[in-house]
Amino acid sequence: MKRFLWVGLMAGVTVLAGAADFSRTGSDSIAMRGPIAVGDVGKLQLLAAPGTALLRVNSDGGDPQAAMQLGRYLRQQQWDVAIDTVCAGSCALYVFPAARHMHIPAGAVLALQESAFLRAQAGPERMRRTLVEAGVAPEDLDSETAVLAAQLAEMAALEAAFARELGIASAFYRDFQQVAAQADSVRQRFPDQDAAIFWWPAAGRLQRCYGIAGVEEGTRAARLAPDGYLYVPALSALVMGDQALQACP
Repeated sequence: MKRFLWVGLMAGVTVLAGAADFSRTGSDSIAMRGPIAVGDVGKLQLLAAPGTALLRVNSDGGDPQAAMQLGRYLRQQQWDVAIDTVCAGSCALYVFPAARHMHIPAGAVLALQESAFLRAQAGPERMRRTLVEAGVAPEDLDSETAVLAAQLAEMAALEAAFARELGIASAFYRDFQQVAAQADSVRQRFPDQDAAIFWWPAAGRLQRCYGIAGVEEGTRAARLAPDGYLYVPALSALVMGDQALQACP
């Protein structure tokens, strides 16, 4: 299977072609715009200077392994992250929780999707359907399903190692399943019933349940009230809050 295909399948619907752009935005900050790709840590290192302590992000996903590398770099350097507009997919799963402090100002959105762990739990029939939708030829389905299953399992193992290294509770990479289950009924309220599902966990839950402290958020509660979700027609996206989740395990 071509690398661009299976990376896209593992990263979810938010992955896009291309790579992020990096630019200095101040004496202490660098901006990242676009999908995360292999080599982004090197780009960041070239721009980093003494006193740099903040990465401003606007990213809807990208390569999971590259995002983990970027997250590790932020943790090692003890940098902060601020979301300019959106941090979704791999950005939300691996870059955001690795920072020292995280800022979600009014107007910005943190948007998690299915993790590597959850994608690896998919049965062979679901994987076959995904491959068919991706254009894999019928005669290649059996072999490509086996390849995809092995690669998903490998990525899930890398994700688990990343979580242990950074002290992130494994539930952070599993609770999306409950959120998505409730979102299916909410989605029926809108004409676009194929809207992509995202999860925006609250700062309090991030700290109490997953060990992700230092999150400052703006008007999240008001934007998700009264029903606990945010529908974004322009992006065909339904962003759910924590209402489907019980107390911390």
